[in-house]
Amino acid sequence: MGAAQAATIGVILPGSWPSQQQAEALQQGMTLALKTWPGDAVPTLVIKDSACDARKAEAAANELIQAKVDIVLGNWCEIGNGADHLKAAGIPLVSNNAERVQGKDLQLQLGRIELYAAERIATELRRETGLRISARTSCWLDFEATLNERVDAVLCPVMAVDKTRWEQVANTYTAAFRKPFTPSAARGYAAMEVALNYLRRAKAGKAAVALRDTQATSTLFGPVPASDAPAPATALQLVFAPHLPKLSPQQAQTMDKLVKSKGCGCPGGTLRDGCPKDGSPWSDMPFVVRGGGTPAACSAAIGVLEL
Repeated sequence: MGAAQAATIGVILPGSWPSQQQAEALQQGMTLALKTWPGDAVPTLVIKDSACDARKAEAAANELIQAKVDIVLGNWCEIGNGADHLKAAGIPLVSNNAERVQGKDLQLQLGRIELYAAERIATELRRETGLRISARTSCWLDFEATLNERVDAVLCPVMAVDKTRWEQVANTYTAAFRKPFTPSAARGYAAMEVALNYLRRAKAGKAAVALRDTQATSTLFGPVPASDAPAPATALQLVFAPHLPKLSPQQAQTMDKLVKSKGCGCPGGTLRDGCPKDGSPWSDMPFVVRGGGTPAACSAAIGVLEL
């Protein structure tokens, strides 16, 4: 890749489903990052649609291989699909799913959560509380926790950001596109940051070496997670509906322990703000309960004290 030759970046977006608005925000976030590209030539984007469908994502990856792109950004909602084809072709992938697949070469993964960990947590929570708790909602794409009448709570990924950089990028984004800077736009921006950092390093070296060096860079979301890094205690948030169904005494006791251990800013069950020193069965799990600053306030916020 010569100094004056523009690189080509393949992008697999969920363009036609579930939300064209989210796909547009993802792409606009990428566009903003491209506008600050300090290289000799601005990379060209080749965009394909996955519609959050595994088979379509694999087909899109194959089309990008045929297009001979230099790197691919994908896996916003599907995970791992097309990665093996890209690896065989020697094309790096920036995987943007909140979950991670272990042991993948030629990948930079921005997710912080072990694969299927959220569903395992949700399954245990459903068994212990009797509540309808989902770990598979739209929040895994837009990082915005929303509930509907079919669930009592949702388990969603939490976006960790560099607050100073967020404010700077948000102001520039709003000025450029005349709209608020959303989590989807931020995800697109961060993914493009990683791709551009890789391309800068790949000009005079092998892909694997360039990827290794890119791993040490920082994005809008802070440092790129190490491939073997455990999920932080705050990687997920459990968000309850305003009104919960009546629980049995045992279920209510479980809820009380859960909220005291995982709410109130004490995800590890440490002695702080009144949280229990000895923790609970939930203490080591990578999620927090969204609520107030004390166990009582957290409980009140999700209706536990009214049961």
